[in-house]
Amino acid sequence: MSPWKWLQVVAVIPVSIIGADVMRTMFGGGHHHYQSVAMPPRTLTTADIDAEIRKQNLGTFEAIAREFPDDYDAMLRKITAAAQAGNQTEVRNISRQAVADLRHRYAPLLPTTPDSNASEVLSAQLDMLNHVMARETPATCNNYLRNGPDAISAPGHDFLADLDRIGATLFRAFGAAKRSGLPAVAPSDQDWSLVTDIFKKIGGTPAEMEAISNANQDFPGLCPAMAKFYEAALSLQGEPGWHIKTALLRTIVKN
Repeated sequence: MSPWKWLQVVAVIPVSIIGADVMRTMFGGGHHHYQSVAMPPRTLTTADIDAEIRKQNLGTFEAIAREFPDDYDAMLRKITAAAQAGNQTEVRNISRQAVADLRHRYAPLLPTTPDSNASEVLSAQLDMLNHVMARETPATCNNYLRNGPDAISAPGHDFLADLDRIGATLFRAFGAAKRSGLPAVAPSDQDWSLVTDIFKKIGGTPAEMEAISNANQDFPGLCPAMAKFYEAALSLQGEPGWHIKTALLRTIVKN
């Protein structure tokens, strides 16, 4: 068991609800919404739904279509049935649930994700965290670490774009893991010691380490501390870095 017990608490990050927020842009809010095609003069087909999704240029769904085409087709059929009934809420709910189901189905693959893909996902997570820190108060950012994007009262287009990037990198990582043939190896105590050393070298303090370890939501610098930890994990090279990143991803997704 890793000493980083905070992972079980603060890893509830955007990946956990990417479907809800991306679909809000696609099918209910913003400039592109499904209502514009919800009641056409002819019956909608899966090709219509596919065209509407692809028109949004959302990386999450592009990655699902490329890496898991059978799952994407099944999702299209479910969305089409809801859209034919003119039920916009059900379209959003089905889309959100479909993405969540796929995420949990393929999460066990993450320990065999190649290092380059694991790094890509964690970089997307770090970018999002930096974005939230720049836009929100420390208290809101801390709440974001616990509750994900629901903590943000008025997410803008750039925020949703960051969420989509997280979803896209994650499903690419799933696909790469499926093909990799790599062994699944848990981080050793030495691996955790190495990432801790890097955390200290880039400015991490004992107080920040304690706040991370205890998932202290009242600590005003929790978000910067977490950002430093992501940076440390991304900086750790070789097998130890791969072990840490894939373990972190596994914890993120299962929450």
